Amino acid sequence: MDIKKTSSILDQMKSFAAQQGKQKDNTQSAAMTRVSLQTSSFTQFRLETQQESAKSFEAQNGLSHLINQTDFDVSQLQYNNKSILELSPEEATKLVSEDGYWGIDKTSQRLADFVLNGSGEDMGKLRAGREGILQGFKEAEKLWGGQLPEMSYKTIDAALSRIDGKIKELGGAVVDTTA
Repeated sequence: MDIKKTSSILDQMKSFAAQQGKQKDNTQSAAMTRVSLQTSSFTQFRLETQQESAKSFEAQNGLSHLINQTDFDVSQLQYNNKSILELSPEEATKLVSEDGYWGIDKTSQRLADFVLNGSGEDMGKLRAGREGILQGFKEAEKLWGGQLPEMSYKTIDAALSRIDGKIKELGGAVVDTTA
């Protein structure tokens, strides 16, 4: 082989190798950009979730403070700026009806959403939130003086079922399924 052909072949090989290097750099750059965008989106989602959870935890703490007062007065509980003791029988019935704000479905959904939004996909937080709901329910029974209305048990069971579903979805197991 003469030197010109060898030089030409070497030049072609160098050119090919340089193109491959550039292509690899572009592929790596695109992959890094994709990862960066995914990380940025996840971070934004996480911050928004934490802000919403903080609001929920703040509201719960306020309610816990109200309930834990030794001189708890049920008239302090309000709906639409009206003491629940001032509601007419029709208003109260509507609120606890199947489609009402305090009905089983909507109340259990709010309870479950509080735990699900606050925990994300953290199994420990899901279980702690579930336990918190059970503890709160037991405290409600004490405040009530024993057995709560049947609707309360259906509500807690529906909320726990939603949380248990998420725990199972993440590959976990629920140990205590009783309210």
